Amino acid sequence: MTRYKKSGFPTKERRVTIRMTEVQYEVLTTYAEKADMTIASYLRHLIVSKVPTVKYEIVFNSKEILKIFSNLSNVAGNLNQIAHHLNSGIRWSDELRKEVTDNIREVRQMRKDLNEITGEYRGNS
Repeated sequence: MTRYKKSGFPTKERRVTIRMTEVQYEVLTTYAEKADMTIASYLRHLIVSKVPTVKYEIVFNSKEILKIFSNLSNVAGNLNQIAHHLNSGIRWSDELRKEVTDNIREVRQMRKDLNEITGEYRGNS
């Protein structure tokens, strides 16, 4: 006996095979039965009816931002050396105090520059 195609429905030409655990399969079958659908139609319905969550990754390809990150790395290294120096029991000197103050000033300037640059991307310019 020849089987006639249902009119108005697009033909299903692609096959997808997935592997799942026994627990996942039981959950899937339970949901499909509760929806009074076959597993295939239940999965098709899920695919069509669900709105996917789109994740955006913002990438800054800016020389200014890369320079700020490079400077930040240098300042972090300086501060790490200062902390190591102080933890070794050496007292604060005027030179050390000046270096710490310069590093703090540099970090504040980088933060200001970064806010100005990213403000342009956010539309705050």
